[in-house]
Amino acid sequence: MKPKPSRFLLNLCLAGVLCFAITLEAAPKAELWEEWLPNSRTTKEQSEKPSWELWQAFLERYVITDSTGLNRVDYAAVTAEDELALERLQTSLASIDPRGWSADEQQAFWINSYNLSVVSLVLQHYPVASIKDIRLSFKSLFNGGPWEDKLIEVAGIKLSLNDIEHRILRPIWKDQRFHFALNCASVGCPNLSNDIYRAQTLNEQLNLAEKTFLQSPRGFLRTDKAYQVSSIFNWYWQDFSDKKANLWEYFQEQGLIEGPVKTFQYQYDWNLNEVRSERG
Repeated sequence: MKPKPSRFLLNLCLAGVLCFAITLEAAPKAELWEEWLPNSRTTKEQSEKPSWELWQAFLERYVITDSTGLNRVDYAAVTAEDELALERLQTSLASIDPRGWSADEQQAFWINSYNLSVVSLVLQHYPVASIKDIRLSFKSLFNGGPWEDKLIEVAGIKLSLNDIEHRILRPIWKDQRFHFALNCASVGCPNLSNDIYRAQTLNEQLNLAEKTFLQSPRGFLRTDKAYQVSSIFNWYWQDFSDKKANLWEYFQEQGLIEGPVKTFQYQYDWNLNEVRSERG
């Protein structure tokens, strides 16, 4: 007869599963990586700015808006030549240092770099049902996906997606609209823009990204019993309100609700934002 596991071991295992689940759900905090502060480089050390023409051409060719307003990527149609071009563009960023540029130039650079890295990652593992299924290291197991894996190199420093979003963009510039510009290759995510982000038009582009997402059912939806909103507002409520209980004020400012909200229901669809075939 096989010995039965002790209650202590069973409880320990259950606790481990619970901690693992909590780890997957916990949203990263905005924690400044001081190395990337804009004033850490002088104007004399400005590096050449990247050309995003290849990325722009890719977006125009493969990002398709469906009948619901969701921008999907036709990953299956991407040619080997275009995929290689993206990889070369991503590799070229290793010699670029944006820290001496203007604030808008830096922000546009990081948004483009993030979105480029996500698409390149998906292409390397396609077909895949969700970006969360891509596990590149042991870290991936505890982060629900490849968020902490070093996917890109800038100024000779290797960076993860979380580095760009939560250790550079959010803590340095504290702009809630970044959440609507960064795309995680998922149906529930704000759209991957079919236009690159540019310093000259950054403010207008960020405003449009925010407005477009809030007007979509993925971002905000009225129901009879509650307001159904994206889990982004649950994960990062502190970027939108001083207190989570006052989150309704953000939606009121956006003209979406009148008076205190009765109930929020959070939703997010992690299915890949791919162009669907006739087979579904």
